[in-house]
Amino acid sequence: METMEDAGWRLEPISGADRDMVEVIGLPPHQEAFAGSLDEVFRRLNEPGAVGSEQGFAVVEPDGEVVGFFVLREGLRRPPWAPPGTVTLHNFRVRPGFQGRGVGRRCIKLLETWFARERPVQPQLMLAVNSLNEPAIAAYRKIGFVDTGRRFEEEPAPKLIFAKPLV
Repeated sequence: METMEDAGWRLEPISGADRDMVEVIGLPPHQEAFAGSLDEVFRRLNEPGAVGSEQGFAVVEPDGEVVGFFVLREGLRRPPWAPPGTVTLHNFRVRPGFQGRGVGRRCIKLLETWFARERPVQPQLMLAVNSLNEPAIAAYRKIGFVDTGRRFEEEPAPKLIFAKPLV
Protein backbone atom coordinates (compact mmCIF):
# COMPACT_ATOMS: atom_id res chain seq x y z
CA MET A 1 0.00 0.00 0.00
CA GLU A 2 1.42 3.35 -1.04
CA THR A 3 1.63 6.08 1.57
CA MET A 4 1.72 9.80 0.93
CA GLU A 5 5.45 9.66 1.64
CA ASP A 6 5.87 7.20 -1.24
CA ALA A 7 3.45 8.90 -3.63
CA GLY A 8 5.00 9.33 -7.04
CA TRP A 9 7.93 6.96 -6.47
CA ARG A 10 7.93 3.97 -8.81
CA LEU A 11 9.80 0.96 -10.05
CA GLU A 12 10.36 0.93 -13.79
CA PRO A 13 11.13 -2.52 -15.23
CA ILE A 14 14.00 -2.22 -17.69
CA SER A 15 15.53 -4.53 -20.23
CA GLY A 16 19.04 -4.97 -21.54
CA ALA A 17 18.29 -2.21 -24.08
CA ASP A 18 17.67 0.43 -21.38
CA ARG A 19 21.20 0.97 -20.12
CA ASP A 20 21.10 4.70 -20.92
CA MET A 21 18.30 5.07 -18.37
CA VAL A 22 20.58 4.09 -15.47
CA GLU A 23 23.90 5.54 -16.70
CA VAL A 24 23.19 8.55 -14.46
CA ILE A 25 23.90 6.34 -11.45
CA GLY A 26 27.65 6.56 -11.77
CA LEU A 27 29.21 5.32 -8.56
CA PRO A 28 32.61 6.16 -7.10
CA PRO A 29 35.16 3.39 -7.88
CA HIS A 30 35.11 1.93 -4.34
CA GLN A 31 31.29 1.48 -4.56
CA GLU A 32 31.37 0.30 -8.19
CA ALA A 33 33.69 -2.54 -7.12
CA PHE A 34 30.97 -3.85 -4.79
CA ALA A 35 27.91 -3.10 -6.94
CA GLY A 36 29.29 -4.62 -10.14
CA SER A 37 29.91 -2.88 -13.43
CA LEU A 38 27.04 -1.81 -15.64
CA ASP A 39 28.86 -3.54 -18.53
CA GLU A 40 28.50 -6.90 -16.78
CA VAL A 41 24.95 -6.20 -15.60
CA PHE A 42 23.70 -5.34 -19.08
CA ARG A 43 25.65 -8.16 -20.73
CA ARG A 44 23.71 -10.56 -18.47
CA LEU A 45 20.37 -8.80 -19.07
CA ASN A 46 20.91 -9.17 -22.83
CA GLU A 47 21.53 -12.93 -22.70
CA PRO A 48 18.68 -15.11 -24.02
CA GLY A 49 18.42 -16.95 -20.68
CA ALA A 50 17.64 -13.72 -18.82
CA VAL A 51 14.08 -13.40 -20.11
CA GLY A 52 11.71 -14.35 -17.30
CA SER A 53 14.53 -15.10 -14.83
CA GLU A 54 16.55 -11.88 -14.57
CA GLN A 55 14.92 -8.45 -14.46
CA GLY A 56 16.37 -4.98 -14.04
CA PHE A 57 14.49 -2.16 -12.32
CA ALA A 58 15.09 1.57 -12.25
CA VAL A 59 13.84 3.46 -9.21
CA VAL A 60 12.26 6.75 -10.23
CA GLU A 61 11.48 9.58 -7.80
CA PRO A 62 8.43 11.86 -8.14
CA ASP A 63 10.20 14.41 -10.38
CA GLY A 64 11.06 11.64 -12.87
CA GLU A 65 14.73 11.33 -11.94
CA VAL A 66 16.26 7.85 -11.86
CA VAL A 67 17.86 7.53 -8.44
CA GLY A 68 18.31 3.78 -8.01
CA PHE A 69 18.80 0.53 -9.84
CA PHE A 70 18.83 -3.18 -9.03
CA VAL A 71 18.43 -6.58 -10.65
CA LEU A 72 16.31 -9.52 -9.48
CA ARG A 73 17.24 -13.09 -10.36
CA GLU A 74 15.19 -16.24 -9.94
CA GLY A 75 14.78 -19.71 -11.37
CA LEU A 76 17.78 -20.92 -13.34
CA ARG A 77 19.47 -17.51 -12.97
CA ARG A 78 19.61 -17.60 -9.17
CA PRO A 79 23.13 -17.80 -7.72
CA PRO A 80 24.54 -20.98 -6.14
CA TRP A 81 24.09 -19.64 -2.60
CA ALA A 82 20.32 -19.14 -3.00
CA PRO A 83 17.90 -21.96 -2.21
CA PRO A 84 15.36 -22.99 -4.88
CA GLY A 85 12.29 -20.77 -5.02
CA THR A 86 13.97 -17.60 -3.75
CA VAL A 87 14.40 -14.33 -5.58
CA THR A 88 17.77 -12.64 -5.20
CA LEU A 89 18.72 -8.97 -5.30
CA HIS A 90 21.86 -7.90 -7.22
CA ASN A 91 23.75 -4.80 -8.32
CA PHE A 92 21.79 -2.53 -5.99
CA ARG A 93 22.94 1.04 -6.44
CA VAL A 94 21.65 4.40 -5.26
CA ARG A 95 22.74 7.50 -7.10
CA PRO A 96 25.40 9.56 -5.30
CA GLY A 97 23.77 12.62 -3.81
CA PHE A 98 20.73 10.52 -2.88
CA GLN A 99 22.64 8.07 -0.67
CA GLY A 100 21.94 8.31 3.04
CA ARG A 101 18.56 9.96 2.43
CA GLY A 102 16.25 6.93 2.75
CA VAL A 103 16.25 6.08 -0.96
CA GLY A 104 17.46 2.51 -0.35
CA ARG A 105 14.66 1.93 2.14
CA ARG A 106 12.15 3.38 -0.30
CA CYS A 107 13.51 1.08 -3.06
CA ILE A 108 12.96 -1.96 -0.88
CA LYS A 109 9.48 -0.76 0.10
CA LEU A 110 8.59 -0.39 -3.59
CA LEU A 111 10.02 -3.85 -4.20
CA GLU A 112 7.90 -5.30 -1.39
CA THR A 113 4.81 -3.81 -3.06
CA TRP A 114 5.94 -5.34 -6.38
CA PHE A 115 6.39 -8.73 -4.69
CA ALA A 116 2.91 -8.56 -3.14
CA ARG A 117 1.47 -8.02 -6.61
CA GLU A 118 3.79 -10.16 -8.80
CA ARG A 119 5.09 -12.92 -6.47
CA PRO A 120 2.51 -13.19 -3.67
CA VAL A 121 3.72 -16.62 -2.52
CA GLN A 122 7.39 -15.63 -2.43
CA PRO A 123 8.65 -16.20 1.14
CA GLN A 124 11.79 -14.03 1.08
CA LEU A 125 14.19 -11.88 -0.83
CA MET A 126 17.90 -12.73 -0.52
CA LEU A 127 21.18 -11.02 -1.32
CA ALA A 128 24.90 -11.53 -0.86
CA VAL A 129 27.02 -8.65 0.34
CA ASN A 130 30.80 -8.51 0.41
CA SER A 131 31.98 -8.81 4.01
CA LEU A 132 34.29 -5.81 3.43
CA ASN A 133 31.40 -3.55 2.40
CA GLU A 134 30.52 -2.30 5.88
CA PRO A 135 28.33 0.64 4.75
CA ALA A 136 26.14 -1.71 2.68
CA ILE A 137 25.93 -4.26 5.50
CA ALA A 138 24.72 -1.53 7.87
CA ALA A 139 22.23 -0.22 5.29
CA TYR A 140 20.77 -3.67 4.57
CA ARG A 141 20.34 -4.35 8.28
CA LYS A 142 18.65 -0.97 8.73
CA ILE A 143 16.06 -1.78 6.04
CA GLY A 144 15.15 -5.17 7.46
CA PHE A 145 17.57 -7.69 5.97
CA VAL A 146 18.82 -10.33 8.39
CA ASP A 147 22.19 -12.08 8.24
CA THR A 148 21.42 -15.79 7.74
CA GLY A 149 24.82 -16.80 9.10
CA ARG A 150 25.65 -18.44 5.77
CA ARG A 151 28.74 -17.38 3.84
CA PHE A 152 29.71 -17.71 0.20
CA GLU A 153 33.44 -17.86 -0.39
CA GLU A 154 34.52 -15.46 -3.10
CA GLU A 155 37.54 -13.25 -3.72
CA PRO A 156 38.55 -10.77 -2.42
CA ALA A 157 36.43 -11.59 0.67
CA PRO A 158 33.54 -13.88 1.63
CA LYS A 159 30.01 -12.72 0.99
CA LEU A 160 27.46 -12.62 3.78
CA ILE A 161 24.05 -14.04 2.84
CA PHE A 162 21.14 -11.87 3.96
CA ALA A 163 17.40 -12.49 3.72
CA LYS A 164 14.36 -10.26 4.09
CA PRO A 165 11.06 -11.85 4.91
CA LEU A 166 8.33 -10.44 2.69
CA VAL A 167 5.06 -10.30 4.60
